[in-house]
Amino acid sequence: MKIVRKSSVFEHISNSDKAYWRSKTPEERINAALKLIQFAKKIYNANPNNKPLTNGSGVLKSDSPIERNR
Repeated sequence: MKIVRKSSVFEHISNSDKAYWRSKTPEERINAALKLIQFAKKIYNANPNNKPLTNGSGVLKSDSPIERNR
């Protein structure tokens, strides 16, 4: 399976990735979205300072972001 890239800016995604995504069936797109959601929840839950997620709640942003060196 090819990597699915997520971006809020449509122009950042290459034409081949756009064509690949459009070639997928609705079921395959839903499965890809589900994987992205599950991955976001894993990242959220990896930070012990975040509150536990309730059933049905989504990850919008971290409650207690981890500081990173820039």
